[in-house]
Amino acid sequence: MDLDLSSYFSQATRTYNNPSQIARKVTETWARDNLYCPRCGYPLEPYKDNTKVYDFYCDHSDQRFLLASTSIDDFQLKSTKSFPYNYFPSKLIGAEYYTTIRSLEEGVFPSLILLHYDRAEMEVQDGLFIHRLSVTRNSINQRKPLSERAVRRNWVGAEILLNNIPEIGKIDMIHESRIIPKETVMSGWTSVERVFKGDLENRGWISDVMLVVDELPEVFSLDDIYSYTSRLGELHPNNMHVKDKIRQQLQVLRDQGYLKFVSRGKYQRMGH
Repeated sequence: MDLDLSSYFSQATRTYNNPSQIARKVTETWARDNLYCPRCGYPLEPYKDNTKVYDFYCDHSDQRFLLASTSIDDFQLKSTKSFPYNYFPSKLIGAEYYTTIRSLEEGVFPSLILLHYDRAEMEVQDGLFIHRLSVTRNSINQRKPLSERAVRRNWVGAEILLNNIPEIGKIDMIHESRIIPKETVMSGWTSVERVFKGDLENRGWISDVMLVVDELPEVFSLDDIYSYTSRLGELHPNNMHVKDKIRQQLQVLRDQGYLKFVSRGKYQRMGH
């Protein structure tokens, strides 16, 4: 994997003048040349231009990916202000809201590829894979509808809330200009698939409990996590037995090695 983008910018600026078009061409071409499927390790293949929803796929493992890139000085001002150096924004602009929710329910929402690069240094500095199974309803926010005067009046967009995706679902492939070993990335991908099983509702529960666990100290008690019962109940209003469901998810996380049972009512979050 080569993090140097200078040749990609040189090629893109011969064809495009618009900064957004240049950025899109640079990141797509770099990803095509450098990225691999985090499940099987084979190179990713690009879809044809203007393919809706997806950017890349792996024909060895039936994986599909959407590319999102951020630059420290090349995008809209709100993007530049929304995240510090060497990190990502808390939310990404998505597609139409109801289409996005339907894609989650039908199991066709793509995994995400996030790239953060420095335009001045012409270097990729950070890269993340976000496994599609870790994206749930709680990860998608409904934006305000466009006005009656807009070309697409009353159109409702979606935001992908990265802070509502558990840390286990965000798999570093590049961190602060350091390339993460492929074996580590693939192991992280496998961990997600081991934990996030079942339909969207089941994955939503495990995700929301994991988000709470990520907020707690490394060693925590059952009472600690019970203090979030109201929050979890609001996220899952149709479930009348929230504490029972919490204990069930803790058991799943323990069985999958994400948590360790320390003593009666005590758990330890394991490193992943």
